[in-house]
Amino acid sequence: MRGKDEDEDTKPKHTSADDLSDGFILDQDDRRLLSYKDGRMSIEEEQSGEASDREGAEDEGEDAGEGDAEDSSGSEGHADLDSDGESAGESERPGEEQRRASGHASPGGGGGAASTELPYVFAAPESCEDLKALLSGRPTEEQLLVLERIQKCHHPSLAVGNRAKLEKLFGFLLEYVGELATDEPPALGTIDKLVVQLYDLCQMFPESASSCMKFVLRDAMHEMEGVVEARGRARFPGLDVLIYLKIAGMLFPTSDFRHPVVTPALVCLSQLLTKCPVLSLQDAVKGLFVCCVFLDYVSLSGRLVPELINFLVGILYIAAPNSQSPGYTLVHPFRALGKNSELLLVSDERDVATWQRRHLALHWASGPPARTETEANHIRLSCLAVCLALVKRCVHMYGGLPSFHDIVRPLRALLTEHLASRSHPRELQELIRATLTDMETQEERCQPLICEKSRPVPLKLFTPRLVKVLEFGRKQGSSREEQERKRLMHKHRREFKGAVREIRKDNQFLARMQLAEAMERDAERKRKVKQLFNSLATQEGEWKALKRKKLKK
Repeated sequence: MRGKDEDEDTKPKHTSADDLSDGFILDQDDRRLLSYKDGRMSIEEEQSGEASDREGAEDEGEDAGEGDAEDSSGSEGHADLDSDGESAGESERPGEEQRRASGHASPGGGGGAASTELPYVFAAPESCEDLKALLSGRPTEEQLLVLERIQKCHHPSLAVGNRAKLEKLFGFLLEYVGELATDEPPALGTIDKLVVQLYDLCQMFPESASSCMKFVLRDAMHEMEGVVEARGRARFPGLDVLIYLKIAGMLFPTSDFRHPVVTPALVCLSQLLTKCPVLSLQDAVKGLFVCCVFLDYVSLSGRLVPELINFLVGILYIAAPNSQSPGYTLVHPFRALGKNSELLLVSDERDVATWQRRHLALHWASGPPARTETEANHIRLSCLAVCLALVKRCVHMYGGLPSFHDIVRPLRALLTEHLASRSHPRELQELIRATLTDMETQEERCQPLICEKSRPVPLKLFTPRLVKVLEFGRKQGSSREEQERKRLMHKHRREFKGAVREIRKDNQFLARMQLAEAMERDAERKRKVKQLFNSLATQEGEWKALKRKKLKK
């Protein structure tokens, strides 16, 4: 109501493709009249109406108070593992607010300078190089404007071949997003804005979009399988594959029991958490990002992911001193003892005292290692904070399962060990205590499936039924109505049998008569045929005799 963006006060919440997005209210028609003047686009609007609306909004904003911003809090899923897109978005908001206040808005969401400099008609790219030539070197807003104008100029309703052009555009844009993710540093803010264009194209052409996404995931999985077969393990993939997995969960529904795109993506995520060992801080950041994406996938369906629980147990283990008898068993890719068994352990008390909890930037997954040991220790503590937030989210998600306490037993032991060490910052210790409290207070909301209890079916007993007979043909205890009913039934049965017998006799008589008539007709026919044969034989004999006489003469 105060004219601020929603993400200024709240953290971004994951939205899957099966979200109905029906929580909006259409208060008024704010469409503007679009016209052209001297070859340029101009927008006519009622300045007086907007001024009055703006004054009313300011008055309401003053009466609203300052307590609303403190009430909103984002989910703890991946609140600590965000990309650089937020900082880029915050830097662009002041300019947007100024444009919004001045009343000048360009078509497609771009700035006024972009609408005057960029052409309104763009040729559809035939390859990814053509798309990069159109988008590279431009600001994010201009890139969005170019893509929007390409879609409008080549809408399927305008020409026959436009559908194929826009289907190719989705694949080219997906490849372009992957290249942006591999840049140094990765353009995560631009990728965040381009996802909207990918979503629009996916809604227009779902089959081609699913084919492109499946091809990308299949390529990444084949490459990882080849490395696993050769070496027995594989490194975490690049940031482009991780971004593809994140985008797949935003474009397609993740709550389906089986989906042609999401199901392979889930298999790929589980393979990453089980086949890729954590050998560096970059691997830890990538693994935690995969855990965040995994939880986003199963947030609606509530599926239990053992690979996710195992990875969080491993992260907590390598953040604590090694113990001889931990009371639980580590599963691959983590090892109880080794070079990286204490990768996230921080022993410097000065670094612990100077650490402040903040967002763990995603560029650490692909950027160079930390320049100083203090920076590396701060990254280790941030990774531990993200892991604890994910553990707390898992506790709330799986708290009602019948086997919940068996699932979280290794997590509870590790959290108790971390809390006993007292070497973590106060904020992390409070988070550990809150997570342990949630584990203890969770109650079983779901009961295991069991068969419905029913009385056992008794076995059939072949004991004869004995009935006392007072008179022959009459049973004891039968009333007059029962006897009359039985008499009528017996009479009906007898009459029915007699009628059937008479009908059977009539049918037999008719069959005999039909057979006699047929035999009589056959005999008459045979007699006439025999007579004809005899007359023909006589004529043939007479003709032969006449012929012999002529020969003798």
